Amino acid sequence: YQTWGAQLWKERPLACIQSPCSRKCVQVCRACLLPVGSLASQLRYLGFENVPPGAEDVLISNGEKRVEDVEEAGDSSCVPGRVVPCSEPGCSEVFCSEACRTWALTESSHSLLCAGRLSAECLSALQALEQLADETETEHLLLVAHVVAQMILQRRAGVTLDEVKRRFAEQFISSPWVELAPEDGGSSGDDTREVRQTNFDKATPLIAAIFAGEALTEGLLEPELLSSLLGTFELVNMCISIPHPLNASGEKIAELLSGETAAKVAEMQEPLEDSDSDDEEDKAVDSTEGQPEAKQDREASALQAAKSGELFENVIGTALCEALAFTNHSCLPNCRIEFATASQAEATGPGLWVFSVTRRPLVPGDEVLMAYVPSVVGKPLEVRQRKMKKFGFPCTCRSCETDKALEAEEELDRLKLQKAEGEQPLAAGYPKP
Repeated sequence: YQTWGAQLWKERPLACIQSPCSRKCVQVCRACLLPVGSLASQLRYLGFENVPPGAEDVLISNGEKRVEDVEEAGDSSCVPGRVVPCSEPGCSEVFCSEACRTWALTESSHSLLCAGRLSAECLSALQALEQLADETETEHLLLVAHVVAQMILQRRAGVTLDEVKRRFAEQFISSPWVELAPEDGGSSGDDTREVRQTNFDKATPLIAAIFAGEALTEGLLEPELLSSLLGTFELVNMCISIPHPLNASGEKIAELLSGETAAKVAEMQEPLEDSDSDDEEDKAVDSTEGQPEAKQDREASALQAAKSGELFENVIGTALCEALAFTNHSCLPNCRIEFATASQAEATGPGLWVFSVTRRPLVPGDEVLMAYVPSVVGKPLEVRQRKMKKFGFPCTCRSCETDKALEAEEELDRLKLQKAEGEQPLAAGYPKP
């Protein structure tokens, strides 16, 4: 028996990355994806040369530890506002603590993909892959390199090739990535088999070049395996979404920022905004853009967003998680998925942690179910079915099947009423009352 709010499982992802669009907007710990530094350092990361006085004092924290508490306890592992640079010369990655840095340089994909450890040729290939993933908006192409790095680390640790391939690929549902392209080209219209094949053909030699010289890549760089990994990512990967800690200091930030700076920050965050909207008017172009009145409105809106703790978008990424990959979907889920950065109580070590929490009490025999698209919860049947199409199956969860039965019953009642009123004959296929 599990009570409401009970933790069902917790694990580190097999591999995870911050999305390319998110990397442009927020500087995070490479190991656990926690934003680091202060308001001042984040503004400089965004390209602002002049930061307002007082911005250095707005320190980033997960809300659980204060600087004075950490110093009093003698805990140097995670100090709010601290930025720990990678110890390898030439690497620009940063961390929230020495613990995360040590773990990343020894046990994560960063140990192989650190810019300070790669040769010039390998680093150039990695940068080209990052650019390809960004330009094509296909972050999974970059994640493949990180998964291959984790597989190589397992091989270095003495794990057999068969076991490595089983754990990272063969145990998961998959299909060749190109074959998973939507028939209609997706929402953009250009996600076709031809486009995917072109991008895959560009990515595979880059991935091979990244690991050139590695002795244990045999069997890990075959196109069939890489395509299977991409297929797995598309079918079972989890989208990471971590709230930006600076939003907790919203009122202070609203006092420090000018309207112009706040509006520029908001504009930079736009690529991270949730595009999974049902309202077409949300995507409409503002015809008054560029006019003085519109500029004033944007600045006022941005300052209000800062004050209410909504100026900075969540950190976005993608992760391959074992337990999560075997959890089925329901539009009325009984568990939710949460993330813990290294400095949070739920984390039991450095790096990012993923865990499942019950949304209601569970009894023995209950299947643990999650919402693959959290935004479907509470939405009409038509909306839920449309949003689930990208996973390649029509949702037949209990909530959807109940709504389908109710709609069919309502339609039958309507047709019966029409017949009784003499409006039109009963539609074919319905039984006589």
